[in-house]
Amino acid sequence: MKSRRFDTEAVLKKILKHDKEGFSSFYERYRGRVYRFIVRQYGTSEFGKAAYYSTWRHLVVAGDSSKTPKELKLSFFQYLGTSVGSLMSAQRTQEQTNYLPKDIEQDENWSLALIEHMKQLGDDQKRYFLFKHEIGISEAAIARTFSVKRKAVESCIDAAEETLKSSLHEAGMPQKLSLEKVYRESRVVKPPHSWDKEILESFDMWVKQANGPVSRAVKREDPPSSEGISGKWQQLRDQLKSKFTSLNRKSPAKQSRDRKLSSSHN
Repeated sequence: MKSRRFDTEAVLKKILKHDKEGFSSFYERYRGRVYRFIVRQYGTSEFGKAAYYSTWRHLVVAGDSSKTPKELKLSFFQYLGTSVGSLMSAQRTQEQTNYLPKDIEQDENWSLALIEHMKQLGDDQKRYFLFKHEIGISEAAIARTFSVKRKAVESCIDAAEETLKSSLHEAGMPQKLSLEKVYRESRVVKPPHSWDKEILESFDMWVKQANGPVSRAVKREDPPSSEGISGKWQQLRDQLKSKFTSLNRKSPAKQSRDRKLSSSHN
């Protein structure tokens, strides 16, 4: 007997009504995709963890300003692809925790090699590649989500795929293996159980924040201070702002030298 098809719209309707069962169902469906999307760009440090937490909080509080399931899903994807990215941009690949096995030809675990080679992709290339192959939406949907031309999205994804194929083949990956197959093999990674527990236990708190008068006075993407990950979020954002300010003060020569050092480590 075939399993019932996941009804995304029906589940999102429940989330709009702050139904915990609906949120749990959507979380179970997308937890792995969102987790991999974030950690493959920003790592599993406190910054990556805060980004993961903040993304799921946004799904709950965004219901206050979304009228339809379509609007809510769009807001969720936009936040995942833009707001999270802008806050985490200072971390980059040095926070990633994926490494090539010592003997890749013997292990034949090319999915690990693929994740390692993703470090060389540009921001838009990586983001759009992950939205296509990880989140699972089309180039047209990606273009609508970020209000960009479809050709621009297709160009970024094509460039990302060609770069990864070339790098993997140069590293010794057999020609018979497709990029899509190798990436599918990398999708076994799931968020830690402790992260799942914190997200689901935070639902009631987020609903109160969405319904309370305070929620309308703050930006949707900024979780208020409290214990746990949410309490660290504001501190992390302040640290990032300080880092951005110091970066902006650097001389052109220093900035050029930093870019060279950064590129040599990727």
